[in-house]
Amino acid sequence: MLRRLVLVAALAGSMLAPASAAAQSEPLQAALDWLRTQQQADGGFSNGFVPGSDPGATADAVLAIASAGQDAAQWTTGGNAPLDALRVAVESGAVTGAGGFAKVALAVQAAGQDVRSFGGVDLPAAILADRKDGGGLFGGGPYDTALAMQALLASGGALPDGVIDSLLATRLPDGAYAFNGDLTPGTGDSNTTAVVVLALIAAGEVGAAAPSLEYFRSTQNEDGGWTYQKPSAFGEATDANSTALVMQALAAAGEDLAEWNDPASALVSLQQASGAFAFNAGTPGDNLLATVQAIPALASLTEGPAQGGSISVPLLGLIGLGLVLVAVLAAAALRRRSAG
Repeated sequence: MLRRLVLVAALAGSMLAPASAAAQSEPLQAALDWLRTQQQADGGFSNGFVPGSDPGATADAVLAIASAGQDAAQWTTGGNAPLDALRVAVESGAVTGAGGFAKVALAVQAAGQDVRSFGGVDLPAAILADRKDGGGLFGGGPYDTALAMQALLASGGALPDGVIDSLLATRLPDGAYAFNGDLTPGTGDSNTTAVVVLALIAAGEVGAAAPSLEYFRSTQNEDGGWTYQKPSAFGEATDANSTALVMQALAAAGEDLAEWNDPASALVSLQQASGAFAFNAGTPGDNLLATVQAIPALASLTEGPAQGGSISVPLLGLIGLGLVLVAVLAAAALRRRSAG
């Protein structure tokens, strides 16, 4: 399974147009430079809504850093790195539920640390403990389930029986998935669907992801980007988070983004002068969550790591909510396994 995931990641990376690499390297470096300025004293990152570090945002930042080929252990403030903040969060009980533990587990895995003993917690076991009674989905529904699947697979574990069938049972007729598994037509969203696609491909269920690609095609905006939900009474403008996540899902599926109306240009158009990304054109300004989503998407378009050194990770895996497969990391993992 591990070798198959690496090969899938390397293949997906090879499908991206080489011309995109040079075009995206400068935006990627600018985004990383800005992200460094946002690190908190404890090593973590705020979600932008409340002061202080947030475990979810910190996990996303670790994965963004890793996607660019950098080692999060070298990102320190006052002697603290992002994994230090995550360890404290786990130890204090601030991380809960399958989705929360899955995001931390993916970050820990990307940083090359032991997911089975982190902050005194066996993270895969904590994920498994938050599965619905009688089997089925994890946590709050498809979104948490997709994250849980990715984390379990990245840690070398097996998926519980029935989880893929339970997830597929929540797919809407248009190929989308709703965050909580609501089967009412129109409740699906691009973010949940992208994370599910990543999980299905990580599990080897490439064919099962095909209907969701049709959903992405039908909901793409004219500028090449995506919004959270379409149709929506709350606006349908392209946003950085949704566009970046869909780009990652398409890359995982081996799609050539050149045949998708250049979504990278739509994404880069939302980058601010600071290097950060705005959520959408109607809400300009530096947005940390948008930036940590955009970085992995940009990294998947580049030929090599951004400045700052390469990361030593056995396997980043196929990751969602900003946790994307990145060809440079996958190729490095393949080389290490072949050498061993």
